[in-house]
Amino acid sequence: MNVLKTADALAGGSADAPLARLVSCLLLSLSAYARAEEDIIELDEMTITGQAMTETLSAKTLDEAGLAREQATASDATDLLKDIPGVSVYTGGGVSNLPVIHGMADDRVNVQVNGMTLTSACSNHMNPALSYVAPTQVGKATVMAGITPVSQGGDSIAGTISVDPLAPEFATEEQGTTHKNQVGQFFRSVNDNFGVSASGDFATRNWRVDYNGAWSKAINYLQGGDENVRVLPTEFESSNANVRVSTQQDSGLWTAGLSGQHIPYQGFPNQRMDMTLNDALIGDLNYENNYDWGKLDGKIYYHYVRHRMDSLPSRDTAPMPMDSVGQDAGYRLRAEIPMDDRQKFHIGNEYFMYRLNDWWPGRKFNPQDFISVNQGSRNRMGTFAEWQMDWDREWTSILGGRNDTLWMNAGNVHGYNDDPINTYWSSQFNTQDHARTFVNFDLTAMTSYTPNAASTYELGFARKQRAPNLYELYAWTGGPEKSMINWFGDGNGYQGNLNLKSETAYNFTFSANFHDDEQKIWNIDLSPYYTHVDDYIFGQVQSIQADGFRGMRFVNLPYAYLFGGDATGRYVVVPDSDQGSFALKATVAYVRGVGKDGMRGQPCPYADAFQGGQFVCQATGWSPEGEQAPNMVNLYHMMPVHGTVALEHQIVTDWGEFNNYLGVDLVDRKTVVATTYNEPQTPGYALLNIRSTYRFKQLTLNLGVDNLLNKLYYNPLGGVYIYGTRFPYSPDSLPPVPAMGRSVFASFNLEF
Repeated sequence: MNVLKTADALAGGSADAPLARLVSCLLLSLSAYARAEEDIIELDEMTITGQAMTETLSAKTLDEAGLAREQATASDATDLLKDIPGVSVYTGGGVSNLPVIHGMADDRVNVQVNGMTLTSACSNHMNPALSYVAPTQVGKATVMAGITPVSQGGDSIAGTISVDPLAPEFATEEQGTTHKNQVGQFFRSVNDNFGVSASGDFATRNWRVDYNGAWSKAINYLQGGDENVRVLPTEFESSNANVRVSTQQDSGLWTAGLSGQHIPYQGFPNQRMDMTLNDALIGDLNYENNYDWGKLDGKIYYHYVRHRMDSLPSRDTAPMPMDSVGQDAGYRLRAEIPMDDRQKFHIGNEYFMYRLNDWWPGRKFNPQDFISVNQGSRNRMGTFAEWQMDWDREWTSILGGRNDTLWMNAGNVHGYNDDPINTYWSSQFNTQDHARTFVNFDLTAMTSYTPNAASTYELGFARKQRAPNLYELYAWTGGPEKSMINWFGDGNGYQGNLNLKSETAYNFTFSANFHDDEQKIWNIDLSPYYTHVDDYIFGQVQSIQADGFRGMRFVNLPYAYLFGGDATGRYVVVPDSDQGSFALKATVAYVRGVGKDGMRGQPCPYADAFQGGQFVCQATGWSPEGEQAPNMVNLYHMMPVHGTVALEHQIVTDWGEFNNYLGVDLVDRKTVVATTYNEPQTPGYALLNIRSTYRFKQLTLNLGVDNLLNKLYYNPLGGVYIYGTRFPYSPDSLPPVPAMGRSVFASFNLEF
């Protein structure tokens, strides 16, 4: 038996992969058992768990050790990913930021939380998928910023983010039972952010129970600069808890999980609304097993969320309650079939269901509820096949195809009252057929070449498609209420479009990795890319208000293209000395996005709708002829050139292990903006950060200061400071959101 080759076929990777080594040990144990009795070798019992995942060279994985460095300062799960080249963040609430990959965000990114697709049930996308997991609950995070294999999901065009708990481990026969508990606490000065976490597990040879809970609370944060000014509203409180039960039987590995979240409030400085409630419950059941023919894994899950928006007291505005209820449910069934010691197939089928009701309760002068999305449904059935071939020690190829069929619908709607504007828009919507079907096809082709022990190259192409979300289709009003449909943080209002087509992206990537033979002294990663998107969904101007904000309508641009590159490098200057090891690390990322428009916006719809319509058009800034867009437009929320330069230090002594970090975040000024959206420009900045970690046995302490010099700066993807528009500003230059000032943080974690 060729143990390494068989292990590779079962584990989904090279014989050097951790899972492959475990399988190798198991096969060796079986082989040893078959020998004569005098040759029997008894090895420790090992448990094979985890899910094989086809990863590309551009994929970056943060394991338990890598996550620990970020978890000490993270309030949001997206903060764990911010140092990965190609990944940036739309800032919003304290625990609800939106990840961006190569200039594309939100629904364009395939975000998987423990293998589940969780949809944001909010017209402002205040409850995205990653907001349902606290940073301390993440056991492994993987980002595919380049090409995503079809086996890892569809209905997305940017890339994949996968966040998972640690795989369950069971006790050995000698151990009988095992248990571990962990408690942690942290504090951040910039917003008096205080949090606690606790976890525990108990395992026998065949059963295991895990628990994890986290709670965090913060007040409005201080902006940088000499003035003691707080950014409003940015306070939040969040709690998450989950329980997982796992059992390892002859029938395979079964895992059942139950998670809950309660957020009583969360401020959003770049929105007109705040979150005043988010209660969610998630249940899932997972199965995996190895058979003679290969490996099978399956999952079913259900997600329920009750969401509410209104103005927090610190905003000091008139109330406007907005409610929504969302439900996700689905299954996933995948199989990995080794054909021989060099090639294997992945096949699978998935179904995801999403239901949404979004209504805004009537107020004193409004006799009825405003129905935003009525019984919205979005269903997706996906099937894929993928072939992986290891041609020899140097060449590996992956080829896959996928089909996702989506069908959507929503019921009739109405406004707060029967005034002419509400009646016009609701009747326009209700008289149309709302059912829509999208048939998407994905294709992925990749090949990697490893000529020697010091370099690897990868070339990839993918055709990916994404269908519109429910709000892009069914946000029906063109009146002032559409300013509440906005997940871009720009204060504009967005109207849906029943005629939208799926986006079709053609991704081209090249990645190269260079390192010393033992991968201990230096490494360099380079990843240029180009993406062409047909029917890119974009906000087209319908009206321009006197205050500078826009009325937008989602349309398909004929095409858009994005290009750029990511690079990272690390060099160990002093590998080992009495003072420890010293290493220099640097990252840089660039993206540019341009779209073809040139179309004229929708003309004023009121002119012939009722008497006096012409006056209404002028009063709302809606041109009777329709706004003429430029021929070429800058895509929205593109991060300028940015990077990090850091010095890392590590020393191990009899009193414990010390890790120190001194880094500078460098961000260029943002002058290339989407004028269509009236996107604000932001100045460049440099932030000095310092961090130290001390570990001794089961104790871990973290200390540090972010933005040490208390620099006043603005995140280029932070959006418009809505509260700041109360003060004098130019409608042609909306105020950006000030970012956090100096923040001293401390945390400790104890295992017992």
